[in-house]
Amino acid sequence: DEVTRTATEWLAAARAGDAPALCRLLSPAAAESVATGDDTCEQAVGDLDLAGSAGDGSVGDVEVWSDEAQVRTGADTLFLVRLQDGWRVNGAGCTPRDDRPYDCDVEG
Repeated sequence: DEVTRTATEWLAAARAGDAPALCRLLSPAAAESVATGDDTCEQAVGDLDLAGSAGDGSVGDVEVWSDEAQVRTGADTLFLVRLQDGWRVNGAGCTPRDDRPYDCDVEG
């Protein structure tokens, strides 16, 4: 399944600290939101602690709603969106906050 494959690639890149791969897996909106000021996406993603949120790199529960998906991992929740060229990560490093939306380190 494409959602699981994309999430697995994201987690492997996060654990390896592979900022270029992480940026390639982001939706355009998420890549743009993470690149702030003069930093490129690669520089900004490299400054985040995504390796810690990748946990052991295993994908848990996957829920898909049309062109959006939520993937729970051991230490993170990822949000993905389906674009013309496939599934991309639109939110990562996300933690739940009671009755409010998730708080994500990367979000599109």
